Amino acid sequence: MARLAIPSAEVTDVADHQLSVAVCAEERCHREQVCAALAAGGHAVLARTATVEGLLAACAGSTPRCVVVVVDRPNRSVMGTVRLIRSKLERVAEVLVCRTATGTEVRRALERGVDGVVLNEDVDDVLVAVVAAVCAGQVSVPGGQRGDVMVRALTTREKETLALSSRGLTNAQIALKLFLAESTVKSHLSSAFSKLGVSSRYEAATVILDPDRGSGLGIGEIRSDWSAPQTPGRTPIR
Repeated sequence: MARLAIPSAEVTDVADHQLSVAVCAEERCHREQVCAALAAGGHAVLARTATVEGLLAACAGSTPRCVVVVVDRPNRSVMGTVRLIRSKLERVAEVLVCRTATGTEVRRALERGVDGVVLNEDVDDVLVAVVAAVCAGQVSVPGGQRGDVMVRALTTREKETLALSSRGLTNAQIALKLFLAESTVKSHLSSAFSKLGVSSRYEAATVILDPDRGSGLGIGEIRSDWSAPQTPGRTPIR
């Protein structure tokens, strides 16, 4: 019978007073840098692997307090890895070490369960403190991106256009409903997408309809009786 090959992993015993951390980094040099920084700061590296499958196998008998994953940037593929780790290791904190990350990418990562983000260039200086912070229930992001990760307030018009867009209305129909030029509707939607950190109507609707992410946007306060307007010059069938 064929067996699934799991990449080998280095597993270490952990003292009671240490925070246990598992590290996943495809490139050996990054893996060694992260592990060295954690060890120098007094954290215990429970496991160090090149793949998430190897990490999960290594942590099967002993769940770490925190998982550090080294990535190029927090894109969709990485978010899949984050969800997989979260589904297998329920109460573990997750930190991403990224070569680069925009404010929007960091915000999306936090929304999907990441507890901390560290840039490669800051690993030696801040990773130890970030791991301690997230293990204590805090969230940590690069200081320069603090303003970017906060969702900016939507204007009334942006809320209205988003509400109608999420109900399936086209830009032309929204313009008709709100007595606006279609170009103005496009402008409102573009601004709203930027504030939400999304790039499409589908992504915006996903945020709006999510009980946790959409509850504070104020879009639910918009009139719920709106529906697609009739095409001018046509009489509705009764």
